[in-house]
Amino acid sequence: MIKKAKQFIEDVRVEMKKVVWPERDELINSTIVVIVVSILFTLFIFFSDTIISKLVNILY
Repeated sequence: MIKKAKQFIEDVRVEMKKVVWPERDELINSTIVVIVVSILFTLFIFFSDTIISKLVNILY
């Protein structure tokens, strides 16, 4: 069990050395994209819900 845990930790270290971390500018740009898309999706859901609710109220 301990041998497997040690091997797992060593494998994690090896894999972490392969990771390419994003530069600050790339991270900021990606964050902005995520925020903008989240806001747009939220607005889409809000307006869709509002329209569907009004249609349902008209029909019933």
